[in-house]
Amino acid sequence: METTQWLVTLTFRVTVSGVRSKDDSVAAGLEQLKQGLCSGEDVPMEASVRRITNIVEEEPVFGIKW
Repeated sequence: METTQWLVTLTFRVTVSGVRSKDDSVAAGLEQLKQGLCSGEDVPMEASVRRITNIVEEEPVFGIKW
């Protein structure tokens, strides 16, 4: 029997300021998210789930990597 695989996409929303580049904003957002999760704060989040069928291991699931 084959195990069902699921693609779970979690979208966290944080607002950052005082940064100049996209890369810096991503880094600042990740740090803010980490601090919020570690301190037990409520972090706004959306979740999307879909069952994966016929996935090819070499094929990237997401097109952009930060």
